[in-house]
Amino acid sequence: MTDITREQKGRRARDILNDPVFVEVVDTARNQIMVHWNLTSFEQADERESLYHQGRALDEILRGLRILVADWTVDQSQKKTQKGRE
Repeated sequence: MTDITREQKGRRARDILNDPVFVEVVDTARNQIMVHWNLTSFEQADERESLYHQGRALDEILRGLRILVADWTVDQSQKKTQKGRE
């Protein structure tokens, strides 16, 4: 992905985060993780740990997409500020 600009990455990440299908899949996955967690007993530590890591992985994917959007937004703001100073 090195050929893609920060703006392109930001726009694509924003589109993904706003995509209703993606949002539905993420919500469903998160709900399934919580349901499975609630169905495990305290003695099922390995299963609970696996579910925890699945939830964290999902969070990291979302965080990565949000960072791309934020980086792009900062770039846009800096460009506007620079134009205003000229």
